[in-house]
Amino acid sequence: MCARYQSPLDMLQDRLQYRFTDPELLRQSLVHRSWLNEATRAGTESNERLEFIGDAVLGAVVARCLFEDFPEADEGWMTVARSQLVRKETLADIARSVGVGPCLLMGAGIANEGGRERDTVLSRALEAVIGAVWMDGGDEAAESVILTLLADELDDVADVGVVHDAKSRLQQVVQSRRGAQPTYAIIAECGPHHDRSFRAAVEVEGESLAEGVGRSKQAAEMEAARLALLRFPEDSA
Repeated sequence: MCARYQSPLDMLQDRLQYRFTDPELLRQSLVHRSWLNEATRAGTESNERLEFIGDAVLGAVVARCLFEDFPEADEGWMTVARSQLVRKETLADIARSVGVGPCLLMGAGIANEGGRERDTVLSRALEAVIGAVWMDGGDEAAESVILTLLADELDDVADVGVVHDAKSRLQQVVQSRRGAQPTYAIIAECGPHHDRSFRAAVEVEGESLAEGVGRSKQAAEMEAARLALLRFPEDSA
């Protein structure tokens, strides 16, 4: 007997452990804005509105989980842990593991340039999928999917704790001292496409703390955070 063919959308729902009542919501969550220039179906929307919802739901579920599962943790630790759990790289890896990339509808140009593997595209699409689950099934469905997706990462936080890279450490220090969040901006980039260099600045409530240079935006931001920590010597170890 032949095995039943499963479409990428069917496999994605299996891996999410959630079956949509309204599959159109799932399809919309996978529409990259570049597809709008090529779509022939009237009324096609990008996934950006669902991404907005998904980001909020994801943050709330993770915050509640950390609050309930780590009753001894303070605000600073929970802030860093939440940031670690919902950061772009983490969400992109999860998106790859459940097969979001092959399901994306996107313009041929960005697809041919590897768009289906970009961390930013995948992380935002996963947030949109979470938003679609919430719209389709409500709070309980979204929480179940999120906790399933983040199960391994939550176990790592429980077993190992948070990873104190420079950006995470700076966030913890600034949150503890000033009750604020550091923000980053890429203020310059130079060099040919294959050998770019980026300069990032980090500030808190309008106050510039430091600037850093790196071969990627992430590396430049990390260097800026490392230099900013030097302004808090007793907290930088």
